[in-house]
Amino acid sequence: MPPRLSLLRRLSTHRDTNLATLLGVLRSPQASSTPLPHALSRAFPSPSDAFPLHTLPDLLPRLPSPLLSLRFLLWRLPPSPPLPSPHTLSSVAASLPDLPSAVPLLLSTSQHPLPLPHYALLLAISAHASLFPISLAILRHMRSFGIAPDVSCFHSALRVAGSPGDVSAVLDIMSTSGVDPTVPLIVTAVHKLAYGGDFEGARCLIDKMPEFGCVANVVVYTAMFDGMRAFGDVDAAMGLLEEMEGGGLGAGCVPNVVSYTCLVKCLCERGRMVEALSVLDRMVARGVMPNRVFVRTLVDGFCAAGGDGSLDSAYDVVERLVVDGALSSGQCYNVLLVALSGAGMAGEAEGLAQRMMKKGVQLSPLGGSAMVRELCRRKRWLDACYWLRLMDDDGVLCDSDVYASVLLGLSEERHILEALALMRKAMDKGICIEASCADYLVQLLKQHGDEELASHVLGLRRSPQVLSH
Repeated sequence: MPPRLSLLRRLSTHRDTNLATLLGVLRSPQASSTPLPHALSRAFPSPSDAFPLHTLPDLLPRLPSPLLSLRFLLWRLPPSPPLPSPHTLSSVAASLPDLPSAVPLLLSTSQHPLPLPHYALLLAISAHASLFPISLAILRHMRSFGIAPDVSCFHSALRVAGSPGDVSAVLDIMSTSGVDPTVPLIVTAVHKLAYGGDFEGARCLIDKMPEFGCVANVVVYTAMFDGMRAFGDVDAAMGLLEEMEGGGLGAGCVPNVVSYTCLVKCLCERGRMVEALSVLDRMVARGVMPNRVFVRTLVDGFCAAGGDGSLDSAYDVVERLVVDGALSSGQCYNVLLVALSGAGMAGEAEGLAQRMMKKGVQLSPLGGSAMVRELCRRKRWLDACYWLRLMDDDGVLCDSDVYASVLLGLSEERHILEALALMRKAMDKGICIEASCADYLVQLLKQHGDEELASHVLGLRRSPQVLSH
């Protein structure tokens, strides 16, 4: 038996043994003198070795009940900071069965309070699962035991608040717990209130900031402005911006480039492109210079509007900024390249890329990847391969998913020579593609009898991402 296969079988057997032992512990009647965490610790002295984090999303749904899955998870993740990474929490939240019922059942059957870090973990998982009622239930359970959550717990709950009423419920518990909000939490709450149309509530919370030892700043007001934009009240948003520009809210509250970017986005969403373009003059006159995000937002708006006039305006904006020196020519042209590609203007994007290369302006990985993705969307595989080769010669490396898409398209269309050449380039550059895509390519090529090409694909295969312990 080959060494690799032998090792995989041993590992598989080890995992199966752990699972069988775990199921035995979970299914056995628990004596009152032997709580489940103690029984698990006796069976598995080293939880991280027995159950690595990357195995949990597959393991949790296989346990006897949603409640036991949750209790096992709390045992596996001991009550000590820091919390697992957002990626890990997202994967775990998605794999936990019947979370809306399991968490309330866990809380109602707990005769004693949970460790504070376990509450924080449950709140984080609920936030990743977008379950605000569960988050609120956790906060109330903590309050019933006289436990004061820290600010991060309240912030987790606020992130998934869906209405001004939800925000008020969290703030009420926070107030009765004697916990003062921080500026980041207030920013989140103000944005949620404004997004839900409660402008008065948002403003009232800002006015109370001195009571909490906080000072209102441009970030807080920009959050309110963006919430108004998202709610759809352009006039209210414009009125707030004028108030910020007037200086009456304080020296630290005058609009910055983020504020003006929100305004441009608001106007572009409603097709008010003339007003959106005028924002550039308005902010520059106040000494606020545009950045790439502002330019991208404005150029995206013109490209999405369509028509020759809008496209000409997008080019005019870029040329103006290049001449003014606000941004480098490379930054400006690549922003336009991304916008054209995102708007489905493959021909315009290719023309711009050609002009950039003639002028000696290098395509960025972001711009080049966006253009090739659009060519892939149009199934122009040979053109996509041509551009990858050109950019490679210019030292520009596109994203790995772009290489995977082009390889897949070339293989499906039987452009074997081009696919083989691209695979060799990818291998030389150390580019790896996702395991699922590589496996599909191998299967496709073997069906066509291309064993040699299939073996090359295996050299590009990226192992599934392992969650950190």
